[in-house]
Amino acid sequence: MSSSLLFARSVAGMGMVCLLLATAVQAQTARYNDEFAIQGFSQPFRKASVASPITGIIHKREAREGEVVRAGRCIARLDSTVHDARLESARLAAESRGDVEIAKSELQVRLNRLKRLEELATRSHATEIEVSQASEDVSIAQASLLRATERSEQLRTEYSRMLAESEQHKIRAPFDGVIVEYFKQVGEYVGPGESTVCTIADLTKLSVEFMLPSHLRQRVKVGEKVGVVFTTTGKTHAGIVQFISPYPHGDSQTHTVKVVVNNKDGKLNAGVRCLLHELRE
Repeated sequence: MSSSLLFARSVAGMGMVCLLLATAVQAQTARYNDEFAIQGFSQPFRKASVASPITGIIHKREAREGEVVRAGRCIARLDSTVHDARLESARLAAESRGDVEIAKSELQVRLNRLKRLEELATRSHATEIEVSQASEDVSIAQASLLRATERSEQLRTEYSRMLAESEQHKIRAPFDGVIVEYFKQVGEYVGPGESTVCTIADLTKLSVEFMLPSHLRQRVKVGEKVGVVFTTTGKTHAGIVQFISPYPHGDSQTHTVKVVVNNKDGKLNAGVRCLLHELRE
C-alpha cells in the first residue's frame, strides 16, 4: 500500500474523531431566543432509596405517595408482634428487684450475727473459729449481693437494647422531602436484596447539571450566581454553582457543572430541560 494512501486514511480517521467530538459538545447546547445556550436537566437536590435495617413484614404504610414528610417521621412500620412480647418480658425482668432485696437481707443477717459473735468473743463466750466462720459468711453474702446487683444491671441493659431495637421496626424519613414511590405493600417481605421500602426526594432545591465546554471553564466559579432558564415556563431563575468537575470528560472535553436553584415554593419541577446561556470568552 502506498504511503499517500496511508496518509489519506489517517487524515480521514482524524476527521472522523474531530467530527465525533464536535457532535458530543454540540449535543449539550441548544438555541434559545436566538442565543447559543448550554442545556441540562433539573433533578431533586437529594434523593434516597429508604431501606429497612432489619428483615420483616410491612405492617403499615404511614404516608402516601406524593405526601411531603419531615425528617424523622415514621413512613412505614414492620410487624413487631413477637418483638413486643419479648420486650415486655425484658421490661418485667429489668424492673424486678427480688433477687437484690433477698441478697441485701441475707447480708444484713450475716453482719448482725458477726457483730454478736464479736461481742461474745470479747467475753470469751464465742470461739475464734466461730467469729472467723461468721466473717466468711459475710464475705459470701457480700459476693451474692454483688452478683444479684450485676445481674439486675444486665437485665436493665438488655431491656434498653431491645427498646432500641424497637425503633428499627419504624422506617423513618432521612430528610425533609416528598414520598416519590413505595416499593412495598402491606404484608410484603423486606429482607436482604429487597430492603428498599420507598423513594424520597428533596424538592425544596433543584440541582441542574450542565456539561460546560473546556474553553469556557474559567468563566465559571464555585459559589457564584448564574441564570438558569426552565424551558417549560421560559423564566430565568437564579442559581448557585455548587460543583465543577476538576478535569474534563475525555470523550467530550466538557466539565460537569452543578447549579442549585431554590424551590421552596415548589413551583419548579424536576426532570425539566434547562438552559444556561453560554458564557462569552
